[in-house]
Amino acid sequence: MMMNKFTLFFLVFGVSILSVHAKQIKLLAIGNSFSDDAIEYYLSGLAEANGDTIILGNMYIGGCSLEKHYNNSVNNSPDYSYRKIVNGVKTTTPGYTLIDAFGDEEWDYISFQQVSSLSGQYESYFPYLEELISFAEKYSSNPDMEPILHATWAYAQTSTHAGFQNYSNNQGSMYNAIIDASGRAAQKTGIKIIIPAGTAIQNGRTSSLGDTFCRDGYHLELNYGRYTASCAWYEKLFKKTVVGNSYVPCTVTPFQAKIAQLSAHYAVANPDKVTPVEVSEYSWRTIAPYFYPPKEYEYSFHGYRSPLQFYDGTLVKDRTDWRKRREEIRSRWMEMLGEWPPILDQQEFKIIDKEKREDFTQYRVRFYWTPNEQTEGYLLIPDKKGQKPAVISVFYEPETAVGIGGKPYRDFAYQLVKKGFVTLSLGTSETTKNKTYSIYYPNRESAIIQPLSALAYAAANALEALTKVEDVDAERIGIVGHSYGGKWAMFASCLYDKFACAAWVDPGIVLDETKGSGVNYWEPWYLGYYQPPWKQTWSKTGENGRGVYPKLKKEEYDLHELHALMAPRPFLVSGGSSDQVERWIPLNHTVAVNKLLGYTHRVAMTNRPEHSPNAESNKVLYAFFEWFLAPNE
Repeated sequence: MMMNKFTLFFLVFGVSILSVHAKQIKLLAIGNSFSDDAIEYYLSGLAEANGDTIILGNMYIGGCSLEKHYNNSVNNSPDYSYRKIVNGVKTTTPGYTLIDAFGDEEWDYISFQQVSSLSGQYESYFPYLEELISFAEKYSSNPDMEPILHATWAYAQTSTHAGFQNYSNNQGSMYNAIIDASGRAAQKTGIKIIIPAGTAIQNGRTSSLGDTFCRDGYHLELNYGRYTASCAWYEKLFKKTVVGNSYVPCTVTPFQAKIAQLSAHYAVANPDKVTPVEVSEYSWRTIAPYFYPPKEYEYSFHGYRSPLQFYDGTLVKDRTDWRKRREEIRSRWMEMLGEWPPILDQQEFKIIDKEKREDFTQYRVRFYWTPNEQTEGYLLIPDKKGQKPAVISVFYEPETAVGIGGKPYRDFAYQLVKKGFVTLSLGTSETTKNKTYSIYYPNRESAIIQPLSALAYAAANALEALTKVEDVDAERIGIVGHSYGGKWAMFASCLYDKFACAAWVDPGIVLDETKGSGVNYWEPWYLGYYQPPWKQTWSKTGENGRGVYPKLKKEEYDLHELHALMAPRPFLVSGGSSDQVERWIPLNHTVAVNKLLGYTHRVAMTNRPEHSPNAESNKVLYAFFEWFLAPNE
């Protein structure tokens, strides 16, 4: 199933940090403990994280049926505990009547639900549901109020609830009965909105979490159980995908949150049937330890200007400020590096030849990566049908990454296609041969863009062509590169928002003149371009650097500002000799940006002594892409 634009990554949202179309919704539930489970704890947080707001009311009586609600309406009974949540703050008022609640706010929606034991018994809904809707319409202070039906969840298979006997003590039978009864009841009463919380829970039960979504056999598990139901409410009400929503309660792990969000997303898409949810626990467990710096670097930020401070010194206070600051950073860097020509977003790859290899097909393709220069690369497509994520691999030449020669552990494109990704391998073969490396636009004699930025521009054009390949999910494209390719991948992903995530393999993630030629941004093929002839290349320091490099050093710019442009998109630094553990100091600045935006687990780093990747570092790298781009979801 194709993921929505909020994946992001997952995620990329084009990269909007706050929803472009923020909504405010007022929702009143005429409910019981199941509405308590579904909306009271996490729905407000989900809305706030996406720039939306919700005012919640819950008219609560435990175990209350539609019949009892109806009788309370007839008698104007003050039997309710009225729970109201505004800006995430909950107040509880006892002794409320339905008329009191209907007049308290101009509710956009008023929801109804049957008591769980009768939720799959169609006859039990009538005449009470019809009467309650009429009563709500009569006393609602909003003439445009819409009624909602909350389709609740089946009990756990091990439930001992007496009402389970109504469904032969069978979870599947109860789920099917709820779907049938709620659908027919909505049709008869003219209700247009059904919240598929029950389907979301049933979807979640197909995952490796299994039948653990209820804490006592019928009420929801307090953390991911309740969160799953709230995710279904959020996506259905706000008409925005919940996948990638940054609000995850601290008691819910990223693994559980991903299952919950996908379960809800699939439920809204297919409310009347169960959709299996496959999330790799192995991938998460593999990468999870690498999102945390060692204790000695946990709160270290020294030596780098904070991205959360405008260039004039003003502090970034909230997500709205960050949108402005983000644009300031990108504009400043594009001004310094040279503005890009228009993105070439209308071209498709020209296939030169193809070769069947194992369980994938390898195509040699040609396309324009700048307006005046074509290149050739390798496109690898798995045999498996359906929507697929993709990863672009960049290096000195395109052969190494597809497993044609080259040193070991650099065959990223080959290894990833075996895992279900479409991959594209690119390299600067011609300039590598003549030892000028990089890309020069419009030419090497009079380049108007610093070459490393030109490489990023070329990768952006490659991404656009890749989106035209059949079955490639345009919202799930990442990039990877080692060393030279790592610098290339870093600049591409930071400067072009459509990259959903990235892995930078020991590029030297900041300016550093202590690493010799390993972190040589001063070279004319990176950020030190000047008109040839070039002298003193491959120098050990940037003392004689030209181009934009001296300005960056003098005015204390550093590449951590570019890293911050990734937020909230995830990235992995696969560090070696150029990027040792102390790189957590600049990385902490991007962690801080993500924290401001409400995101965790977006910046990861592994470390090894040597520059070359190895089996262990690549295991984490592949798990990173599997987790964030999810080829099997």
